[in-house]
Amino acid sequence: MTDHTRREFMCLGAATTVVGITGFSAASTQESTDNGWKEADSPTEATFNDAVNTAQGPFACGANGNVAARTQGGWELVVEYGPQARSRRLTGIDVTDDGEAVWFVGGSGVIGEYNVTTQTLTNYSAPMEMTSTWEDCAVRGNADENERLYFVNGSGELLVGVRQESGAVQYNDVIKPGGGSTIPGIDFNTREQGHVCSTSQFVAETYDGGETWGQIGIDFAGGSFFDIASQAEDDVNVAAGPGIIYRYDGFRWTPHVADDEREAIRAVAREGSEGLAAGDNGKVYERQSAGQWQRFKTPVEAVLNGVSRGDMYHVAVGANGTIVERQIASTDNEETTDADTASAEELSSSTLEQTFPEEPLSVENYIEGEWVSNEEDIELPFS
Repeated sequence: MTDHTRREFMCLGAATTVVGITGFSAASTQESTDNGWKEADSPTEATFNDAVNTAQGPFACGANGNVAARTQGGWELVVEYGPQARSRRLTGIDVTDDGEAVWFVGGSGVIGEYNVTTQTLTNYSAPMEMTSTWEDCAVRGNADENERLYFVNGSGELLVGVRQESGAVQYNDVIKPGGGSTIPGIDFNTREQGHVCSTSQFVAETYDGGETWGQIGIDFAGGSFFDIASQAEDDVNVAAGPGIIYRYDGFRWTPHVADDEREAIRAVAREGSEGLAAGDNGKVYERQSAGQWQRFKTPVEAVLNGVSRGDMYHVAVGANGTIVERQIASTDNEETTDADTASAEELSSSTLEQTFPEEPLSVENYIEGEWVSNEEDIELPFS
């Protein structure tokens, strides 16, 4: 799933959009095994249910109230037992627009916020005395400023909250955008626009921050829906079984068979034109184009429930504490390579002379083969 959003509502809009349908698309199902995905050492054997990327790297949440973070030294638990210290299962997680805080939800009305910079945990559980299991959440806005929060539960209910200047969250009236069925996935692409999917093959959209909703499909779907990624009003994906990722282009739904073994796809995340999905038997799927998803087999066979794209790592998490990751960029703690050192040493004075500014420098200057510092402007020894 992806991110965010917030708003106010009193009633559910009854407008229903008629959507066109197409036949199944023959999406790419080529499987790659030499693909960079590796199993990571997990700090727990308790199942993870969702993952998200933050300004500090990937985070995941799951059973026993666990929240784990990917640090330079590996994965570690940053929250144990949940925000109420009662070990309630956590089911969904999302990140603020600035990447500085994660919000997570779970059983018995559990809601928590963890600031990844200050490492501060705050409990917001059981708002308006609602103690049913929250299935997923979405957030838009910056941490500790103007978050708009969306929580959905197993009764098909949606609760929207907006952070006030005091730090408290003001909640709106509860509505049912999915007709009463469990809502396993919610995602917002702006503060006002987002989508939900239900277990009864129901997808709805809002353009006013959740005040009103309209159904947009999927009339012909026959399998379960697990997750939704809302990239734009004409760019939505739904992760489903068996082996299908649905695509909405603003008018019609197209089912793409991403897994020709027809195993369930349980999580999907989008970022621009890029996308990742994950599901049963340790499989992940990478978006190649609007209708093409390439399948990757990871070193595990566990069910993967959550997936996240990041600048440093792509991550999928799942049963029994399973974590698989693919490193995208070098981390700060990696040593400089010999090639990097050699390249630096190959810089000559002639190269510096060619690239040096023509005007005198006031702080760092190159004099007779050495760098020196001076607070006064000085002439360079070459022209």
